[in-house]
Amino acid sequence: MLPGWDDVSQENEIQIERVSGALTNCVFFVTKNTKKEKLRDNQAKNKKPLKVVLRVYGNGVDQLCDRQKELNFLEMLSTVKIGPKLLGIFKNGRFEEHLESVTLKSNDLRDPPISRHIAQRMSQLHNIINIFPPPQEEVKPEVWVNIDKWFPLALKTVFSETFICTEEQKKELEEFNFELLKKEVEDLKIKLFIDSPIVFAHNDTQYGNILRLTNGQLVVVDFEYAGYNYAAFDIANHFCEWMYDYRSSDPHKMNLSAYPNDDQQINFLQSYLDTEKYLTSDPTIDNANFSSPPSLTHDNSLQKLKSDVYAFTLASHVMWGLWGLVQSGQSQIDFDYLSYGLERLKHFRNLKNEVYEYLSFLNQESSSTLDQ
Repeated sequence: MLPGWDDVSQENEIQIERVSGALTNCVFFVTKNTKKEKLRDNQAKNKKPLKVVLRVYGNGVDQLCDRQKELNFLEMLSTVKIGPKLLGIFKNGRFEEHLESVTLKSNDLRDPPISRHIAQRMSQLHNIINIFPPPQEEVKPEVWVNIDKWFPLALKTVFSETFICTEEQKKELEEFNFELLKKEVEDLKIKLFIDSPIVFAHNDTQYGNILRLTNGQLVVVDFEYAGYNYAAFDIANHFCEWMYDYRSSDPHKMNLSAYPNDDQQINFLQSYLDTEKYLTSDPTIDNANFSSPPSLTHDNSLQKLKSDVYAFTLASHVMWGLWGLVQSGQSQIDFDYLSYGLERLKHFRNLKNEVYEYLSFLNQESSSTLDQ
């Protein structure tokens, strides 16, 4: 199953270390028992890997994501050297290349050079659509695919007779009014009918899915939720992830004060747009200097992207809110998925009128400009 590991026959010939912070799968580092010097020497000489990543799919996760599609994407991305190599697959998991790296921490997202570097990586990934366009000309954005698929699963989960939750959570579920949420989601689809480009998006760019290699370069991993989607959604979702620290004592809780402020958003968005522009003329964008602020200004395109991202924040809350409800009935990972999901959905409901008023204001401004 795993090339180069045929000689492993005893449990004591390997070491297994569980990686914390994963919310969909169980992730492990698997290492052959050998000296570190030999491990580095073998990897430097491109010999068989002595350390790999083992990803065991979470219970029931096939309801949430398409594993075959994910594997196809991993193979596609490997041809353009994005993400780790796929080494082997089995029924409920896979082995991946281990990259000598550290996983980013929550606070790293707030570091300006790191944020610009993430923006560059995201822009590069989005540009993949020019190399691997979607199979059909008109593609349904992944955010709506997921919401339409996860909504009935969420309701089936939390209103099942066998569903286990606290009395307080049961009351919250009963009072939330999911019939209203159905209508709100349909309204959301209409409100977000804006011309944000469809790209190849990661859709889950949280700090735990970003590795920093020993040379300082960042690598995005974990593509189970990837697919063709709005560029603004992918960025909006990343900004929402600023509000979470999955290694804290309350990993499910949202910290609204941690959402990026205007300067932090502009720092990210300018780097994203800079990269987008350079990609058409300079394939060596990997050599960019992230210690300095972006040098280009984008004016209208920057403001347009910023407003689109703000609007798609609502879609992020709905999508991951429903995901949390589904996971609350099936995942064995120690995480309060139900509280997480309910908080995301409540925040969507609290924020939507503010966002809709802002979009209405922008439309009026645009109409006034055209009339002049």
